[in-house]
Amino acid sequence: MGLHVRAATLLCKTAMKFQSNVKIAKGSAVADCKSCLDLLSLMSPQGTKLALTVDGVDESEATKEIVELFNVKFYEDEFAPAESKSKV
Repeated sequence: MGLHVRAATLLCKTAMKFQSNVKIAKGSAVADCKSCLDLLSLMSPQGTKLALTVDGVDESEATKEIVELFNVKFYEDEFAPAESKSKV
């Protein structure tokens, strides 16, 4: 899947719900999760190792919700074509 436009948008919308600073790093490149352009600039295809940093008053809630997005693969299965789902 990777961090493509739909996933980056969902991550950005989720991060924006919180007051905390939310950042993702790929190597030395760091992106503000409240900026879709920043996220897309990481150019992170599937399998890329990313590091999440959350700092602020609601960091626990923000971390939990963002980690859950990754765990459910940004709900990609819900958007897969029907023929893809039947092959799994």
